[in-house]
Amino acid sequence: MSVQQEMALQSDMRRVVETLHREETNVTPYRSEYRQLLDNHGKMIRATLVVLFARTANEDSGKLDEQVITGAAAIEMLHLATLVHDDVLDSAPIRRNQPTVHTTAGNKAAIYLGDLILSRYMEIMAGIAPSTDFLREQASTVCEIVGGELLQESARHHTETTLDYYRKAIGGKTAALFRLACLTGVRLGAQGSQGPNASQPDPTLVDTARAFGNHLGMAFQIMDDIADFDLAHDTGKPKLEDVADGIYTLPVLLALRDDPDFAQLLSRDDPQAVEDYLQAHPELLERSRDEAMQHLDDAEACLGDLAGTVRPKAIAQLSNVLRRIRKQL
Repeated sequence: MSVQQEMALQSDMRRVVETLHREETNVTPYRSEYRQLLDNHGKMIRATLVVLFARTANEDSGKLDEQVITGAAAIEMLHLATLVHDDVLDSAPIRRNQPTVHTTAGNKAAIYLGDLILSRYMEIMAGIAPSTDFLREQASTVCEIVGGELLQESARHHTETTLDYYRKAIGGKTAALFRLACLTGVRLGAQGSQGPNASQPDPTLVDTARAFGNHLGMAFQIMDDIADFDLAHDTGKPKLEDVADGIYTLPVLLALRDDPDFAQLLSRDDPQAVEDYLQAHPELLERSRDEAMQHLDDAEACLGDLAGTVRPKAIAQLSNVLRRIRKQL
């Protein structure tokens, strides 16, 4: 990515952050907590995907329309709403090195604040929606995200959970939102195009955005699951949290499949013992990394399918996102 491209992306993302900073709630007793949640937005990868895919769909090279920036901010709000709920359900004390809202305001307030952010996301998207199909896609994906979380919850402490079940769960709880971010960018970006295909995104680009988002989301969740066992690397949240809560992610499920005695170790309810086992069997973590890497390879291949059909600068920027994520593996 050229310096000029990087600067353009940084400018776009500053606009997204400024949009988030303008968000306020009229629920006076919880204004500071609402502000705290929106300010603790992390790297905003999903919002970045909205911006970059909007540029792939837009035949103009100028400044992105405000509706794209607004849509990117709304997607980030949807993500933040899911994190608030996750933190309550998992009793997580910190998120991105900050105390979680439920630890300072209580579980009920945190749940309602998450609902408030989710409701605001829906209100924003309704205001910029180019069609009812766009809104239907947003709503159905939220259902898919919640469904993935429920699949994960139903498998808690179940040592018979299959790899396919795990993949289906993370495909809903994580990959669906990545996919939605990519599709939102394509659909909003096409609205701002002045070219011959204005308002109508190329079906090939839509299919690519869908597949790219799915693969990137799957890779991202697997990487996050691996990081839970990397005690030396600070990720801004507690380690060994999933296994302590009975959530069996890819490394654990691979161990269960390969070693019948591993279920007995899990029954001891000792997260450190699980960590010690995985460190003694590094091939389990390596196979998990290989699966994440395969999804990143597949996402890269999706971009290759677009060669010569959309703006090459936008494709280069998306490839750069993949390279940065690969470095974390």
